[in-house]
Amino acid sequence: MTDTEIDKKIFTEIFNTDSKLTILDVGTYDGKDSLEFSKLFPKSEIYSFEADERSVKVFNRVAGNISNINLIKTALSNIDGDIDWYASDSETRRHYDFEEGWSASSSIKKPDNHLNIFTDVSFNKSTKVKSTRLDTWLNNNDQISDIDIMWVDVNGGEREFIEGALNTLQNRVKYLYIEFNGVQGKKLYEDCLTADGIKDKLECFEELGIYNFMGNFGNIFLKNINKD
Repeated sequence: MTDTEIDKKIFTEIFNTDSKLTILDVGTYDGKDSLEFSKLFPKSEIYSFEADERSVKVFNRVAGNISNINLIKTALSNIDGDIDWYASDSETRRHYDFEEGWSASSSIKKPDNHLNIFTDVSFNKSTKVKSTRLDTWLNNNDQISDIDIMWVDVNGGEREFIEGALNTLQNRVKYLYIEFNGVQGKKLYEDCLTADGIKDKLECFEELGIYNFMGNFGNIFLKNINKD
């Protein structure tokens, strides 16, 4: 367990840098992770999912002109259709020097302890955004077969994401890096999953490590044991 972010170069020890990988960046926010993967694996095809229009504007400035990065403007959950969206904002935080507001904490889930831990972030607006199940999306995009790397940051919506992507995760995903929270009962968002909760839902995955652990949230790195 470590409090540092995983170094994406770890994937170059798994895949050759000239490999034609399929990478999904779910909850891409500013596109930074997609951009890093594009540089590490320039022959890969990257699909970046984002539902918040403010984040989409930031993404387009950061990674919007990269030919192997494809932006899909939707949330991924267990619903095909519109879903509630709790938009974050802040008087003190901004995306770089942009003026779009602080969308980095937005979620399909209502905030819980997030309000007490990050007191400078507010959730004063709720709206509807487009949502789809990943299983549905892939059925409509049959050019994609296996997914080599799935990078997931959905701010408390992990349960709904997994439920809508379960067939894909079990049968098509090789490596999964996903956020968790709720350690010691301090859930940032209502009804979110701990690391153990994620592993319980994904029995075909084995844990490779815990990263970016901040006391009550972090990220878990998993490998599908059926996809060697």
